[in-house]
Amino acid sequence: MLAYVVSDAEFRTKRFRSLESALLEFLSEKGCSVERRSIERGELKSCAGCFGCWVKTPGECIVRDPIAEINRRSMQSDVTIYLCPIVFGQFSANMKNVIDRWLPNMLPFFLTRPDGSTMHPPRYDSYPAQVMIGYGDDLQAEDEALFCDITKKHRNGIEAMVWHNAEELGRTLGDMRFERIGGSL
Repeated sequence: MLAYVVSDAEFRTKRFRSLESALLEFLSEKGCSVERRSIERGELKSCAGCFGCWVKTPGECIVRDPIAEINRRSMQSDVTIYLCPIVFGQFSANMKNVIDRWLPNMLPFFLTRPDGSTMHPPRYDSYPAQVMIGYGDDLQAEDEALFCDITKKHRNGIEAMVWHNAEELGRTLGDMRFERIGGSL
């Protein structure tokens, strides 16, 4: 099983290092091969909103930066785990860019969810399971709840949690199935 871990290089705090260490230990015990990718500030351009990923180069962003490789490695994995600093209850700018630039993996049409919101249908038959793990120092309960809520609204079926300690991480991740999934994201 291949786990692809994407993190924000801008927030390499003591808390991040503890989370990363506990996660890598957990994945090792689970028998996963692990590939890691860290995103530096300014490394990825913002989405141009040009729809080239749907029309000109279906399935791949036309902007030439590392996102094509990030998306390719993610799609080749069984599970993609995002380690995301929580900034004002939301994703960091670097991680938001990674999430937004996932768009080439979806089709340019719309589906209506049961709650009335819309989403793009899947381009592929299966996708990696996805987990977003937020972290930060002195987080308020409201920030943690907002982070989990926003994450789940961005991706159907994504698991979202906030890092507190290794035991909780093991319990939460231990209940998850790290295998590719079908259906809508």
